[in-house]
Amino acid sequence: MYYIKKIFIIIILFSCLPTWCQAKSDIVWPDFMAQHDLVWEEIPLQWAEGAFVGNGQLGMMLYAKMDENRFNFHVGRQDVTDHRQAPNKKTSMGVKGTNLMDFSRLDIGKMTLHPAGKIQSANIRQDLYNAEIRGTIITDLGEITFRAFTPYDKMVQVIEATSTEKKDGEYVPFTWKWMPGKASSPRAYTKYEQYKDEYKFNPYEPEISKNGDAVVCVQKLEAGGDYATAWADVKSENGKKSTLYIATANEIPASNVSATVALKDVREAKGLGVNQLEKNHRVWWHTYFQKSFLNIPDTRMESFYWIQLYKMAACSRADGPALDLMGPFFKNTGWPGLWWNLNVQLTYWPFNTSNHQDIAINYIQLIDDYFEWIMTSKTGKSLGDYAWALHNYWLYFNYQGDEISILEKWAPKAMRIAKVYETKLERNAAGVLELTPMGSPEYMGFKAFKNTNYNLAIYRWLLTELIDTNEKANQNQDKVKHWKQVLADLIPYPVDENGLMIGSDQSVDISHRHYSHLLALYPLFQLDPNAPKDRDLVVKSVLHWHNIENGNALAGYSFTGASSLYAALGMGNEAVAVMQDFLDGNIGRAHFLTNTFYMEGNNPVIETPLSAAAAIMEYNLQSWGDKIRIFPAIPAHWENASFADLLAQGGFLVSASLKDKKVDWVAIESQAGQPCTIKVPGWSQVKQVSKGRKLKITKIADGEFTIDLKKGEKIILASDDYVDTPTLNLISHPDNDKNYFGVKKGAERKPLLEDPILEYEKSK
Repeated sequence: MYYIKKIFIIIILFSCLPTWCQAKSDIVWPDFMAQHDLVWEEIPLQWAEGAFVGNGQLGMMLYAKMDENRFNFHVGRQDVTDHRQAPNKKTSMGVKGTNLMDFSRLDIGKMTLHPAGKIQSANIRQDLYNAEIRGTIITDLGEITFRAFTPYDKMVQVIEATSTEKKDGEYVPFTWKWMPGKASSPRAYTKYEQYKDEYKFNPYEPEISKNGDAVVCVQKLEAGGDYATAWADVKSENGKKSTLYIATANEIPASNVSATVALKDVREAKGLGVNQLEKNHRVWWHTYFQKSFLNIPDTRMESFYWIQLYKMAACSRADGPALDLMGPFFKNTGWPGLWWNLNVQLTYWPFNTSNHQDIAINYIQLIDDYFEWIMTSKTGKSLGDYAWALHNYWLYFNYQGDEISILEKWAPKAMRIAKVYETKLERNAAGVLELTPMGSPEYMGFKAFKNTNYNLAIYRWLLTELIDTNEKANQNQDKVKHWKQVLADLIPYPVDENGLMIGSDQSVDISHRHYSHLLALYPLFQLDPNAPKDRDLVVKSVLHWHNIENGNALAGYSFTGASSLYAALGMGNEAVAVMQDFLDGNIGRAHFLTNTFYMEGNNPVIETPLSAAAAIMEYNLQSWGDKIRIFPAIPAHWENASFADLLAQGGFLVSASLKDKKVDWVAIESQAGQPCTIKVPGWSQVKQVSKGRKLKITKIADGEFTIDLKKGEKIILASDDYVDTPTLNLISHPDNDKNYFGVKKGAERKPLLEDPILEYEKSK
């Protein structure tokens, strides 16, 4: 695509939009992305403030430990988990009778940099476009400059460090030390009193040994097998520069294999050298970022969006595991795994619209691999959690316009879930079908309620899509008839004076963080945002949910969820206002962090910032209900905005530009040949302004048009009075608004959110 000679070379690309668009774009990508880099003017003192790099499997979190005068490069690998109930498998997740303790994430360790002098300050920059961290650690003896990145195409991590530290006029070297992690469940460490009698801690200590030009640390597991981290330090002739190559291998359940693989990866990377690793790495990341352009007037929100895009690829890859609560950025936590009652669903939302489904295929693999486990052990009162997960599965293929996969992969699973739901139906004296008591995530713990809106919404969605899918394929006509009757007889959503209830026997009478009772509008759209009755019901419900008991139990995703709900209703002012509360950190007991991570207590929860990125895209593009909606929830004070190559359901790549509160043009490419209907505010008539075959455009209503767009065809549309050349409208941001995230001088710091002295350590 282009050749990169230096880190700061200026590359001017005139093709943010595909060349067919004949639309102009003057994005200078390095400059554009640089304004969103995270910048630390003060030392990050904890994981919760750290800088981070990753390739979807491996990752590092960088922060200082001042009382021990060291800088941590905390290493993580996402698939390093225990396998206690499945000694012959990589993980015991999905094995009957297992719990989180059996397949918990495990700590790998920290590579720590120890300066010769005492650390005094630091400045660090997380370069998004090049996916690397550069920094300077300032000590009382000089400076140590460093760079760190995780090459996307290699299972290795790279740290370069150069020192000017001197004492009495003589150079004094810094040192590297490896601090192995504890290979037992961190939940057992952080909740030691709870688990000390039932959990067997891993009895094996790490084994560190020299192996030629490298060092390797092997960690055996209680269930058998091991994982290993190897590293090699290449020093310059004068000894002032160190280049460290680090690899972590996980060949569980095999024993005595991980070390060999890690050493091989280190030596291969060392042979290639930093320059070659960097070149391939940058080509991948530059291509990645240019697939989903978004430019909005709110600088902080735009920066947040781009950082989440970076985080998505740092945490997920096609050949990696499904994304859990931490990704590759390990931290001691009471929640060291993957949760199904909201977390995994929200995590994967932004991969669709941002046009990065290629690195989200691991979610499809997750459902395929564990569906039988779901059907044999998860069909009780928590059935809704797994049924909801099938909505993400369906969304993945619907965004591609892939009706064959929906029919052949999704529908059989959905039919089995629907069949289980049917066993939970009871017909009352009036002939209405009701749901027996089931869970509504976390309301009063895991208590069951009758006719939960959570399950009613999911069940209605399942049946509605099953009917649509089978009618299109002319299959299962008897089942379709039956499903239609079930929907006709199913009890309406329980409501009271405050809106949607938890269930017919439970009002929303306490503050709680989940919006499970509101799924009927978003993301399932079983309530109609365009119907005044449904709109009024949802608005009333959201206001009550956020205000009861002053919202004292709300968490971060209560705000990102409300933002998406308002966006679905076209209420841009409200959607952005509640998102600002999230970005301000006004989210109760939860923590929105300066590096854009999110924690509840001391527990990282990755889905919340990612769901916020999904909401931000929803202000600009929505595609539910077989219609592509352009700028459907822009707040009144946003006069300009633009996006390019975002993905809409039905398999459409969409680009658009808003200038002076008017939509200039819309570009659409059909990747699947599905029917195309667009809604554009303010357009009464429309014309084709792109070259090529003149496509048939039919007006349905003001602002709503169908386009005869075949698979592979592309078009630019504009209102009938548009006379300019289509140009991607770029918004310039004030310098004092740029690089918002990181740690700034004089900024108020959160208290240390690292783990307190562990109960386990106290017991020693």
